[in-house]
Amino acid sequence: MANRKNFFKSALSYDRKLITSYKYQIDIQSKLLQKIKLKLPGELSTHVLYCVISGKKISLYTDSAIWSSQLRFYHHTLLQAAQDFNQGSFETLQIKIIPKVREVDVKQVKKIPSIENIDCILSQAENQTDLKLKNALLKLGKTLQNKIKI
Repeated sequence: MANRKNFFKSALSYDRKLITSYKYQIDIQSKLLQKIKLKLPGELSTHVLYCVISGKKISLYTDSAIWSSQLRFYHHTLLQAAQDFNQGSFETLQIKIIPKVREVDVKQVKKIPSIENIDCILSQAENQTDLKLKNALLKLGKTLQNKIKI
């Protein structure tokens, strides 16, 4: 049996300094996002979802192209807010779109009773004395018969 190298590395096996560094970067980016949102009008600020710092570039993520085009009008204001944040000098601001994820409709397979069970429902309907129950069972049986034919 050949030895297989396991490429998966659990989070606990990483050096604590690395995780602390990532947490620090996330904290800085979330604080910058809050500063940027304060400079924007209310409706527009709710559509700024994420902020990522990469070198001298800031990437803002929004949920649609409409809001992206509106954010471009505030390009200089947002860059100035980032400069005032004192976490580095930023030269470019890039606005990206994260489209909403559409949920895939999973069509459930309809479970239709067998022909024998449908015939049993119809025969039970014929033997009922209560008129409401008899009509309901007949209607159910005929509907199920039509479903099988389709």
